[in-house]
Amino acid sequence: MKTKGNDSGSSVNVEKKVAETIKRYKLLKKTDKVVVALSGGKDSTSVIYILKKMGYNVEGLMIDLYLGQWSEVHKVNMTKFCKENNIPLTIVDLKKELGQGICFIKAVLKKQKNLTGCTVCGIIKKWILNKWAKEMGADKIVTGHNLDDEAQNVLMNFLKGNILLGVNSGPSAGGKSVAGFAQRIKPLFFISENDIRAYAKKMKFEILYDKCPCSFETYRADTRDWLDNISDKEKLAIVENFQKEVLKLRKENVVELKTCKSCGEPSRSDTCNYCKVVCNI
Repeated sequence: MKTKGNDSGSSVNVEKKVAETIKRYKLLKKTDKVVVALSGGKDSTSVIYILKKMGYNVEGLMIDLYLGQWSEVHKVNMTKFCKENNIPLTIVDLKKELGQGICFIKAVLKKQKNLTGCTVCGIIKKWILNKWAKEMGADKIVTGHNLDDEAQNVLMNFLKGNILLGVNSGPSAGGKSVAGFAQRIKPLFFISENDIRAYAKKMKFEILYDKCPCSFETYRADTRDWLDNISDKEKLAIVENFQKEVLKLRKENVVELKTCKSCGEPSRSDTCNYCKVVCNI
């Protein structure tokens, strides 16, 4: 595997934390086929690089959302990165998959359903990742969610008055893998955005560090801006303290994973959110 940069300082620290999280929560086995959801940013690029370096069988899965030049640069960067590091890469063309780019879809559904763009995008990306990971024979889906993302989730759910929205929060999705569902895991769960950014820069990854061009003036963006004013240690305390309550919450609020009657993908109800929102079922 092509090495970028050296393994001193923050790089060792981040890699060590990933290894500790995987071991502590039994996230992966070396026999697993691991599909990593690649956005092209620092988090997903770092995690697929680290897992490859650790000897896991990884493949990249990227969705071309058609967000103009931002998407084009990410595609070029990830194609080059995966080729250099001998990582198979699958790129899903959203227009071929759904007929339109994400901006058009979000505009229509925002008007029809009164949903935020981030909500629509999240539902679509999750559905596509599940579908394609299954087609690729994945045992696990890895996402690049980091400590800052998880602290934002805890705070947002609390402010919404529904902490049960985070009942499946954790380095691995609640419950075990079932037929048609590759378990989603987050090896960067306890690692701050600052540490990951420092790692990616030390390793000299050729990536964009810009936020999604649609992620401004949203509830999450406001929450992120507020959390930027507290330390990484305080963010870790928020996430770790909530994790202490998660097991109890899961026991008291058991939700059986079902199969959507319309599309056959995993769902917590008879009809998945994708079919409800996008297909009007």
